[in-house]
Amino acid sequence: MKILGFFGKGGTGKTTLTALILRELVRRREGTVLAVDADANECLASVLGADGTPTLSDMLQKYKRQREESPELTGIDIFQNLFDSLLMEGEQDGYEMLIMGRGEGSGCFCAVNDLLQAVFEKTVEGGTYSYLLMDCEAGVEHIARKTSGKINDAIIVTDASKVSLDTLKRIRDVASEVGATIERYYVVANKTRPEMLEKVKEAAESLGFKYLGAIPEDPNFTEVAYQGKTVFDLPDDSPAVEAARKITDQILGA
Repeated sequence: MKILGFFGKGGTGKTTLTALILRELVRRREGTVLAVDADANECLASVLGADGTPTLSDMLQKYKRQREESPELTGIDIFQNLFDSLLMEGEQDGYEMLIMGRGEGSGCFCAVNDLLQAVFEKTVEGGTYSYLLMDCEAGVEHIARKTSGKINDAIIVTDASKVSLDTLKRIRDVASEVGATIERYYVVANKTRPEMLEKVKEAAESLGFKYLGAIPEDPNFTEVAYQGKTVFDLPDDSPAVEAARKITDQILGA
């Protein structure tokens, strides 16, 4: 399995890039794909057209109820049954969808994060999927909580602003501090004027990260968004799709 984690400051377009690369993997039909929406805003499902998919937080509530209603069953048995059911309900055309959902009570994500970690362990050890794409919460929160502790490729989406570029180093530093296993760091520019791309590339390479290129402004993507369509409705010759194809080639060739 190849695990891709998408990171970046809020608003840089990490969800967009996650969806574009998933679209490319589905088109290539190179293996089974699991998309994990680990951002509480739950935007990835909407961009992919998977709205209404049950969430891990929904599963948590069912788990609590079943523990009370079926004391003869172990927690592991209940979790296994619910998890298998969740994946079946998240089945889409060419991939499967898993949504983290919102936190418990007043913003706490502790139990949901524990479940997400368990999902990672199961899928990694079980070898169920060829690719796992995770759209992470803005910033470095998931690494700090070790929810994303096992990642082959961390793909950081950035613009040319100082705040966004500073996030590159912060993600690497936090990953190191919490002992997260990240094999490779990549950087993709988005929402960046052509004359500023060299600045992004230099910032990435100064940290030892590989710069993969940029997602260009794409009127097709804007039109799809306003019409309520999905990333799969984009034409194959759309500038964003073509850029994502080249980025995917580099990631898979690593």
